[in-house]
Amino acid sequence: MYNKSHFLGKYAMTTLVSLLTLTLFDSNPWWKVLFFTIPATLLNLYFTGLGLQKSWSQAVIASLQGVVAAFLAYLVGLATLLRITIGTLVGLALLLFLVEFLFARFFPQKTP
Repeated sequence: MYNKSHFLGKYAMTTLVSLLTLTLFDSNPWWKVLFFTIPATLLNLYFTGLGLQKSWSQAVIASLQGVVAAFLAYLVGLATLLRITIGTLVGLALLLFLVEFLFARFFPQKTP
């Protein structure tokens, strides 16, 4: 499947984007955001593998990853674990889409 460095790279990328949006704009504690990014990264890796197996384009995979991460943040916000605003959710989805799309272009994945 994926090696540890792939997971750590995705985790670092998702953490950076989440810290920029959720901590900076909504004043959430950084340690809560770090815990949020673990399931977000696992979902990110799942949709990366699913998209590669089904031969989806990189734009579709990246946009799906951004929307799923924002939806997960919305669900965590409903449980009142994080403060979430709609603008931050949109920013999280767009920023994660942009970062995922750019990294996928520079570091293409091979199908398993």
